[in-house]
Amino acid sequence: MKKISETIFINEYSAKIMPGVHFPVNTSFIELEKNELAVISPGPFEQEMIREIITKYSTVYCVSPNILHHKHLKNFNNIFPGINIYGPSALTKKQPWLSEKILSLNLLAEKLKGQISFFPILGNPFLDETVFYCHQSKSLIITDLFFNMRDPMPLGRKCILSLVGARNKISQSKLVKNSIKNKEAYAQSVKPLGKLDCLRIIVGHGHIIEEIAEIKKSMKVIGAIENK
Repeated sequence: MKKISETIFINEYSAKIMPGVHFPVNTSFIELEKNELAVISPGPFEQEMIREIITKYSTVYCVSPNILHHKHLKNFNNIFPGINIYGPSALTKKQPWLSEKILSLNLLAEKLKGQISFFPILGNPFLDETVFYCHQSKSLIITDLFFNMRDPMPLGRKCILSLVGARNKISQSKLVKNSIKNKEAYAQSVKPLGKLDCLRIIVGHGHIIEEIAEIKKSMKVIGAIENK
């Protein structure tokens, strides 16, 4: 576990993308008012470790930020069947068991209004991603909207990131760029991100971004501000 701010800590795990290729993945834990906790993109937690964390809080929200980060939801649910899971409805196509469990991110956005702002990224059904802004820490949490993975890294990861144009730089992969179906809807949904008072960006894959110039570059990469 790594503490990022007074209210946010992350846990990094490794995810198999394809044979011989693994990506680092960050799970974000956001401490909220009234002794509540939001867990964004849960990973393959060791039971004793995650129980020790979760039992400290009166209420816990499990959040799947898009339709790609779903593989460990079942395990989390098996450990904590009483915790609500929030995410995009399209997740049920990949995880049918969620059809009677999944709750709308819009519902959670209302519950956490004033603490976390939710920004659905439109126009890209491949991701169906929501980005989160934590007001208290001024932290933006994104998952697959862009990467920030740097050397040193294994050869397989180097090859894949080079192919998708996202090695050793803040970059949106070609796969994500090419999966945008409605460019106008996408552009309108990312625009508010460029106006946030942001101290850091916690990415789903790679290094946290805290330098002002790098945060601005990130906003340009996704089109939240004009690339001048």
